[in-house]
Amino acid sequence: MTGSPAGTGDLAETLASALARLDVLESQDAIRRLKADYMQWCDDKRGRDLADLWWPDGIWEGVGPLAEGRWQGHEAIAAMFEASPKRLSFTVHYLTNEAIVVDGDRAVGRWKILEPATFGSDVAFWQGGRYENDFERRDGVWKMTHLRLWLDFRSPYETSWAAGPLTLPG
Repeated sequence: MTGSPAGTGDLAETLASALARLDVLESQDAIRRLKADYMQWCDDKRGRDLADLWWPDGIWEGVGPLAEGRWQGHEAIAAMFEASPKRLSFTVHYLTNEAIVVDGDRAVGRWKILEPATFGSDVAFWQGGRYENDFERRDGVWKMTHLRLWLDFRSPYETSWAAGPLTLPG
């Protein structure tokens, strides 16, 4: 009789399956930490540090009627985040409804966002929407490749989103 002892094939399959599931869980956790760093570093106004969360060819993109533009590459993303505190002096990013789907060395993460913010020094407002981010693992490290932010509303703090959208000065 040739081949594996009884049950060895099942054990190898079980181990391979467990390792694949473990990789997905560890990948989701790494992506979750990456996204948490992004949100906190935005609030901490860490400018150039934020660009390091993307691969060098990465993209930050605002999508939809309240879109904020599109920046590609470390230098463009870093410059955008360095300029941001001049416009948004205060932000607190809250994320909910997380969904992270890992497929090998690529992943997509989706979140809802609610953000109280201040434009300049005196215009308090709320904005909310959703993120859809693409991630890639290179040499064992997860980073963003494409961040998309859809803002569903932006409204004055004193009234509400029911009053209609708030337009921020250029």
